[in-house]
Amino acid sequence: EGEVGRRRALAAAPMATPEEWYRSLPPVTRGYMTSAVAATLTVQLGLLDPSLMHLDFPSIFGSLELWRLLTNFTFFGTFSFPFVMSLFFLIRYTKELEAKRFEGRTADFLWAMAIMGAVQAVVAYVLGGLPFLSQAMLSAIVYVWSREFADTVLSVFGLFNVQGFYWPWVLVALRVLMGGSPVLDLVGILSGHIYYFLEDVQGYSLRAPALLSDFFDRGRPGPAAAQAQRRNMFGNHNWGGGGQRLGG
Repeated sequence: EGEVGRRRALAAAPMATPEEWYRSLPPVTRGYMTSAVAATLTVQLGLLDPSLMHLDFPSIFGSLELWRLLTNFTFFGTFSFPFVMSLFFLIRYTKELEAKRFEGRTADFLWAMAIMGAVQAVVAYVLGGLPFLSQAMLSAIVYVWSREFADTVLSVFGLFNVQGFYWPWVLVALRVLMGGSPVLDLVGILSGHIYYFLEDVQGYSLRAPALLSDFFDRGRPGPAAAQAQRRNMFGNHNWGGGGQRLGG
């Protein structure tokens, strides 16, 4: 009876409009989704050449085209089925991660993405041939999500179930089976694991600098508001460790 009542209540509830759904998204998820759609739309309409957005280190260091350090993470390709799937993954996993691990901590989530993005950029510099790291960033977000939602059970095309802990590796296997390259996924997993290992396993406090936290989290309820009062301009990072270790 309780389940029937819940379904009836959901059926009777008014459907959210696209605007209401958009505004209900957490800030980082909403901003990243908007950037991805805007990047694809401008390229699709011929308003912007994707070569102006890709990660080109000679242009960054030689011509100080620093925007490339950000724009290369926003372009998931032109409108296509892979773009739609990437957008679906971005919204789902970024939203769930932001709502749980980074609840009320917009600045810390952005800082985590910056750390993972920096690792990815270093790997791209060493390997070469990786002009866009958007897929790597998405893979990193999914990896951190898989540690936060390790016991969540997901269905793979209705054929079998897998725990969230193993989900990033399932996605890598699926990409290989479909004839794609797993390099970007592996780069993302590497960067996500480095962040997870430093903060969750080693106990380092990878908090956002106070300037960033004040800008995004000031006046908002949540743990970030109280933490911001105790941080210096560099975020008061606990580089000496001392945090709670898993299993300890």
